[in-house]
Amino acid sequence: MVMHLISKAPSRFEMTSRDPSQRFEIAPDTMTFSAMQGAPNIRDLQGVRRASTIADLRNMNRLTQMLPGFHIAGGFTCEPTDIAVPWRHLHINHSSLVETNMPFFGLTTGQQRAEDSIAMGQIVHGKAFMDQNAVMLGHVSGNSPLVWDSTMLEGLRAFVEANQVVLLSPFVLGAANTPADIPATIAQLNAEALAALAYTQLVRPGAKMIYGQYSVSVSMRSGAPMSGMPEVTLINAVIGQLARRYGVPWRTTASQSSAKTFDAQSGYESAVAYMSGASACANLMMHAGGWDEAGLVCCMAKFVADAEQNLLIEKYARGISFEYFEDALEAVRRIGPGGHYLGDSFTLKRFKDAFIAPEILDYLSYEQWKVKGSKDMAQRCREKAKSIIESYEQPPMDSAVREELDAFVAKRQEEISPSIT
Repeated sequence: MVMHLISKAPSRFEMTSRDPSQRFEIAPDTMTFSAMQGAPNIRDLQGVRRASTIADLRNMNRLTQMLPGFHIAGGFTCEPTDIAVPWRHLHINHSSLVETNMPFFGLTTGQQRAEDSIAMGQIVHGKAFMDQNAVMLGHVSGNSPLVWDSTMLEGLRAFVEANQVVLLSPFVLGAANTPADIPATIAQLNAEALAALAYTQLVRPGAKMIYGQYSVSVSMRSGAPMSGMPEVTLINAVIGQLARRYGVPWRTTASQSSAKTFDAQSGYESAVAYMSGASACANLMMHAGGWDEAGLVCCMAKFVADAEQNLLIEKYARGISFEYFEDALEAVRRIGPGGHYLGDSFTLKRFKDAFIAPEILDYLSYEQWKVKGSKDMAQRCREKAKSIIESYEQPPMDSAVREELDAFVAKRQEEISPSIT
């Protein structure tokens, strides 16, 4: 019965936007990148850790819009803790829709919040357009072990009934809410995912959905989540195979770290997470920007570094192309023993695209680096983030649409207010 229900889901679907250049497919043979979600704290442009605000969320959305390494805006990349929780979702959606013109994550934490998210999307994109096109995703998290609670399922139904995408993610803390065993953890995770996938197709046959999973192991010393561990890499490898067997796209966590600052641990753990997901052929690389301190912090400097890593991982995921192989071999014959290729016609034709050239990573000599101020990675990234935010231009939106969107937020905030007094 479960396999019959899951077979109704599309294996590929398009995410759309009011900007035609932002359209892309999510499918078993594609890879997409999304910013992190849910951090209650920010490490800001001065490198200071503090509670995040709506101004910080707007800046994170501006970075997402301007950096080339993202396909999907995170929605609640960092929590605007200066806004009351009952109407926080309104301002999160407002920022996603105004600061970006990308597909984005709405809010699924309850029916009303999900319906508000859908309504705001329909104001900007049009109800008729959204009835036929997916412009937003709802992230539906499970309560492992073996629970999908009613609040999240209410949000799921609202998104599915509006023809929007749902991401269904069991929440694995290995040895804490799953057995202390890799195969058994995978079995439990898969059972949870299959239950949600099948339920989604009961709500609306043919609904667009993604097999999700957030997996970390737990330190037996402190109980804290541990990112970038080999056990998670092994889980990714198997989940990728299972999702392909079921014919649905799947997600993993791309750049997770437990580091308390943007340091070597942050880089090591995130690099392992990136390569783990890419090697397992994940279709949505989620949290691919800014994640530190097990998700409690969004680091603005790391966000910029991760955006560039997304481009590098994308190049790796494409694999090897033989499109220019014969021309390249002809260059080998032409140059011969002892020569060099720097001035060869093939090099001049292909050098811009053949090998990627990162901008944030430093490849200067020590002397050159010293002349340029001896700046470490974090400083270079903070300066880059500051420059991007200063040069940001808001995507165009019809003034009447913007007025309607602003009015909706004000009206809903007023309607919700009596319930929190």
